[in-house]
Amino acid sequence: MTFLVLFARKMMLKNQASDLNYKLMQKQQELQDLQSYTAAIADGEVSLNDLSTAPASMFGNMTQYMVGSHNYAMQAAQQQYGMFAGQQAVSQDAMAQQQYQQLVFKNLYDQQKQQVLKAEQAKLHVKEKSMENEKLRLEQQLKLIESELGTIDQSIDKGVKEAAPQYA
Repeated sequence: MTFLVLFARKMMLKNQASDLNYKLMQKQQELQDLQSYTAAIADGEVSLNDLSTAPASMFGNMTQYMVGSHNYAMQAAQQQYGMFAGQQAVSQDAMAQQQYQQLVFKNLYDQQKQQVLKAEQAKLHVKEKSMENEKLRLEQQLKLIESELGTIDQSIDKGVKEAAPQYA
């Protein structure tokens, strides 16, 4: 009867270990995908090459970041530029003034893109830490299960030796 209980527990632990290994593999893949996404947006831009090599799980996030950061930066830069342009006196010739205005607008746009990038990177950092903690928790559970499996194997081996007939 004891062997039956030990074998049942062993099978249950092996199933749990298998499930944890699968979850751990999934978490590792999610973490790698997240790190790939973080690296792709590190310069604040998402290129077509970045999109074409993006992990499938992050393609939507990258596309959303690309469009969202552009739209936000464009809108904020236009608002800031509108306030700036209203304060500027008209004193230069039209061509030089247009180039100056484009330069000012580009700088405002780039500043807004940097703000979006910093916010996204902060969000990704928090998510990465959470994923790493979950991965660590799964690894610890797996170690405990493996330890218990080792103990059960020793108990089974000991029980088999004790149950074996002793011929003198």
